[in-house]
Amino acid sequence: MDGKMGDESEEILSFQCPLCGDITPHRVIKRQESKRHIKLKVKCLDCGYIWEMERTIKLKDVKVIISRYGKSEKKVIQMPIEEVLKVGDVINIEGEDLEITSIEGKRRIHSLKVGDIGTIWTKSLSIPKKVGISINDGRKTYSVNVLVPQDYVFDSRYIYRVGEGFFKIKMIKTEKGTSKREIARNIKRIYAQPTKPFKNYVDLTEYLL
Repeated sequence: MDGKMGDESEEILSFQCPLCGDITPHRVIKRQESKRHIKLKVKCLDCGYIWEMERTIKLKDVKVIISRYGKSEKKVIQMPIEEVLKVGDVINIEGEDLEITSIEGKRRIHSLKVGDIGTIWTKSLSIPKKVGISINDGRKTYSVNVLVPQDYVFDSRYIYRVGEGFFKIKMIKTEKGTSKREIARNIKRIYAQPTKPFKNYVDLTEYLL
């Protein structure tokens, strides 16, 4: 459950939206509290869905590590202790979509209740993805980096151009293994070989770092 954002008169909390299916920021429209229960009417700020909940809620401060281009930022947010998070979930903090890459309690685990979580490790999905490409000509390996949208698709069937050079993908290393076709956010590195210029190609020059 996130803290307040924006106008100080507004209460913004993070819940799993029934319509979105992701943990997103919600604005509290109406709040009714008793000694044991809290009843909230909330609006999802991503999709606009308005819904009500009634439950006993205890909050916990959770440390979140956000990775962006190899650099990390630490934030502390409040979340319901009964909420279950798992690796691969997307949470939203201050308008930034973050994919959970690791969860640490007493040990690192795939899923865990917030009450048992010490640290959540995440990577930002709201910034372009930096993809490293290693191009080997049989004698030397040249490395280039491109900054592409998170959902950009790389495919070994295509010829790519970077600057004056052309290459063909040999293998894509992903978070789960290797592939011949993958979206950028799942890619760890691309391995390629140079090829002769071809009239039909995908130009990556504008994304070159």
